[in-house]
Amino acid sequence: MVHGTSAHTGWWHGTVPALAGRHDVVALDLSGHGDSGRRARYSMAGWSAEVLAVVAALGLDRPVLVGHSVGGLVAAGAAARAPEAVSGLVLLDSIPEEPARPPEPPPAPSRPRGTRVFPDVAAAVAAYRLAPPQDVGDLAALAYVAGRSVRPVPGGVGWKVDGAIFDVVLRPGLTDSLDGVTCPVSVVRGEHSALVGPDAAAALARRWGRPVPQHTVAGAAHHLVLDDVAGTQRALLAALDDVLASSDGSAHR
Repeated sequence: MVHGTSAHTGWWHGTVPALAGRHDVVALDLSGHGDSGRRARYSMAGWSAEVLAVVAALGLDRPVLVGHSVGGLVAAGAAARAPEAVSGLVLLDSIPEEPARPPEPPPAPSRPRGTRVFPDVAAAVAAYRLAPPQDVGDLAALAYVAGRSVRPVPGGVGWKVDGAIFDVVLRPGLTDSLDGVTCPVSVVRGEHSALVGPDAAAALARRWGRPVPQHTVAGAAHHLVLDDVAGTQRALLAALDDVLASSDGSAHR
């Protein structure tokens, strides 16, 4: 399970209990996020390589990769990079397609960004904001992920996320390298998502030339795991059933 921009494994904690009875579940913090280390430079390809490194290190048998938002693109990049290592892909409110763009030279090294310091966790939670902004259906879930988004710093606490990641995720053309995805794919989207439209799966089906099922979490927006945990659980289980039924049967449940 691969989180989105600025997030961490805690975003999945409300969803995992519904999966654990049927699936072995592994989640990771990408570099620059959560409790993982930081790098001098980040890239989508580098994050996809990290996902594959976890698959290899744990000896996972062709797992299904689940990714939310930019984490879906990271997971899809891993599936494209090593199709033999992945049996399926579930995209949770992940942008399916962007216009192609000419290749660009590698970005210059990021300049260090300042870290906002809060006196305590409560102050940081009060300042926590989602991007894109939205009303949240489960305020307790929001407080949970916000409280796990900070780390001790001199003078108080600061965000765990490395601000340099935004040099990657705010650039256009993030999906340019995903045409090599050959495994079964299923889409879960929030009904009121500001980023992923109702034709998301159809766009992917056109891109990849095969059917892509889609499940919608009613009433949810982009951050669907914070809007309707039970609805997201149901949709995710259905999407996992989609890809496992379409795989060659060797996926590890």
